[in-house]
Amino acid sequence: LRTARKIKNPCAGGAETDSQLLETKMVGAYLPRSNYEDGFFDFVAEAKRTPALRAGALEQYGVSLPPDWKEVPVSNAKSGNYCQPRCDEATTEVAFGNPEQGTFQIIIIPTTKLLIAKKNPTLSDVGNSRSILDAISPAITGSVAIEDEDIVRIEDSARDDRLFYEYELVTPYAQTGAHNLAAVCTSMNYLVIATIAANDKQWSKSEMVLRKIIKSFKLINTEKS
Repeated sequence: LRTARKIKNPCAGGAETDSQLLETKMVGAYLPRSNYEDGFFDFVAEAKRTPALRAGALEQYGVSLPPDWKEVPVSNAKSGNYCQPRCDEATTEVAFGNPEQGTFQIIIIPTTKLLIAKKNPTLSDVGNSRSILDAISPAITGSVAIEDEDIVRIEDSARDDRLFYEYELVTPYAQTGAHNLAAVCTSMNYLVIATIAANDKQWSKSEMVLRKIIKSFKLINTEKS
């Protein structure tokens, strides 16, 4: 397996946001009740929801969220609004959060950025769970690459018969928060990263809620990998 470049989280950028589709209410006020997690509400990204989806470059995805979470604005610099469907860097699809519990983001990275030339690669084509983590950990933490001692858990799992890599990290110097959970899969020619971040206070209060959120993430009506 060739060594992939480390990919950073696209956190830097201008303050301008693509707010046309941003919903500022708590999700419990407008999303349908979840069929997956009791007391949660289901967000499904519609086909025109983000630049990558509008370009047909990404499959739709969904996640279940607590009722008091809100959508967080994503700047044009982070969203790829200026370059999709030809962005060659990591971009942020959507973000949700609650200041007392943590944040959730969907980050996508072109598989060509990870030195994969094959079209529509499976997750196994891109790499094993550890090699992919080494490449994408700065995108998860928002800043630093992880060290061995930062890894709490790495696990392979199947969701609707699609392979996912799951990660739990404790990285004290992470910009996003010391505690990070991530679920990673492929969609078309992208690596899709669903990631949760929380500081120590948020984690101690809301660990089980955050674990439920990350477990609920999935791709919608997709072909099997």
